[in-house]
Amino acid sequence: MTSLGLLALMCSAAAIALRRPRFHAAALGFAAGVPASAGFTVGAVSVPLFTTVALVTAASFAISRGAALPPLRDVGCSLLVAFVCWSLVLTVVGPWAFSGLPVLEPRKGVDEQTHAPSALHFTVSHAAQAVYLVSAVLAGRFLWRSGTASLALSTAAWTGTVLSAARGVLRSRGLDRTAPIFDTLAVDYSSDRDTRLRGVFAEPSELATFSLAVLTFAAVSTLQAPTRRKRVSSAVLTLLAMVNLLASGSGTAVAGGVVVTVGMSALIARRFVASHGRHTPAVVLMVLAISFVTVWFGPDLVEPVGRLVTDKLGSQSFNARSAADGIGLDVVARTRGLGAGLGSNRSSSFLVTLSSTTGVLGLALFAASIVAVVRAASVRRAAVPAAAGVLGMLVAKAVATPDLSTPLLWILIATCFDLAGRRVEDEDTSGSRHLVHGRHRGSTIGDRRALPRLGGGHAL
Repeated sequence: MTSLGLLALMCSAAAIALRRPRFHAAALGFAAGVPASAGFTVGAVSVPLFTTVALVTAASFAISRGAALPPLRDVGCSLLVAFVCWSLVLTVVGPWAFSGLPVLEPRKGVDEQTHAPSALHFTVSHAAQAVYLVSAVLAGRFLWRSGTASLALSTAAWTGTVLSAARGVLRSRGLDRTAPIFDTLAVDYSSDRDTRLRGVFAEPSELATFSLAVLTFAAVSTLQAPTRRKRVSSAVLTLLAMVNLLASGSGTAVAGGVVVTVGMSALIARRFVASHGRHTPAVVLMVLAISFVTVWFGPDLVEPVGRLVTDKLGSQSFNARSAADGIGLDVVARTRGLGAGLGSNRSSSFLVTLSSTTGVLGLALFAASIVAVVRAASVRRAAVPAAAGVLGMLVAKAVATPDLSTPLLWILIATCFDLAGRRVEDEDTSGSRHLVHGRHRGSTIGDRRALPRLGGGHAL
C-alpha cells in the first residue's frame, strides 16, 4: 500500500463509518488529480490510486444501498451502458478471434513497436483495461447517484493543478524529492532530462490534456459564476491551469489550445449578443487587454509556440506517433471494423485507439452517448462548465493521451449527468440559487424522480 493509497482509503473508511458520501467523492477527486500514482503494489503489478478508491467506493455503496438495478430511462445512459457492455464482450472475444494480429501492446514502448509490432494475444493488459473502465464507470455512477460529482470534480481540478504547479516550482530549484510519493505506477515516466513540466502525471502530454480540460471548465465557470467568490476562485484555477498548459511544452497544448480558444471566443460572442450588449464595458476592456498583450508581448509568445510546432514536425516523437496511429488504423481494417478489444492496441490518438479496440460500433456508441450527455447538459446553466470540460478533454485526447479510463473524463461525465437534471427554481438578489431535480423537454438525464433514491442502484 502506497502512502497516497493509505490516505485515500482512510478517507473512504471515514465515509463508510460516518455514512458521508462526500468523503468518498473527495477521495475519488483526489485520486483523479494524481492519476499516475498507485494505490497499492504487489510485485510488478501496481493498481492506480483512482481504481483502488473507485472499487472500494462501489463495493461499499452496493453493500449499503443494495444492488437492484432499475430500468434504464435515459438515452445517454443507455448508450453508455451499451458501449461498456460491447467493449467488455469484445475484450474477451477479440484477442482470440484476431490472434497474431500486429498491434501495439500498452505495456511496451511505442518507439520500439512501430518498427516491430507485437502479435496480439491475451495479456494482463486486457484484464487491466477492463477493470479500469468498469471501476471508472462505477465511480461515475456513485457520484451521479449521490449528487457529489461537483465536489469530486473541483477536488480533482485543484489537486492536479496545484500539485503539478508546486512540483514544477520545486523542480526548478532542484528540490523535488516527491518521486517516491507520486511516481509509483509501473509505467515509463518522462525522463528527468526533459525540461518540460509533467507535474504529478507520467508525461507532459498527460498534464497538457488534464490542464486543457480544467482550463476550459474553469474559464466557463468564471464567465457564469453567480458570486464574486466563485468568480475569483474559478479565475485563479483558470490562470494556474493555463500556466501548467504552457509549461508542459506539449503539442497537445498547441493543437488543443487553438480549438478551445476558438470555441471560447464563439461562446463569449454568443453571450454578448444574447445579452443585447449588457456587458459591453467588460467586453471592451477584455478586447483592449488582449490587443495590448498581443502587440506588446506578441513576439515573445508566438516564437516559443512556433519553435514547438517546428520541432514537433518531423521529429522522432511526431514520426512515432504518426506510425502508431497508422498501425491502429490497420488494426481497424484487419478486424473489419470490429476492433480487437480493450488493452489490445494503444496508438497515439484517442480516436484511433478507441476505434482499434472497440471498433466502429464502439466508437459510434461512445460518440452518441457523449453527444446526448453534452446536449442535455448544455441547456442547464450549472452543467455548462462540465460539458465544456468534457469537450476540452476530448479535443486534447484526439491529439494524444489515448487512454479510455482517464479519471477526470469520467468525473466530468458524471457531473454532466448530475447537474443536467437540476434546474434553477428560484434565485434571490444575493445570487444564491435553489436547485431542484427535474426534467427538461422530455430528457431524463439526472431525473431522480424516474429513479429510486440512493436505496436502489443504477446502471451508472
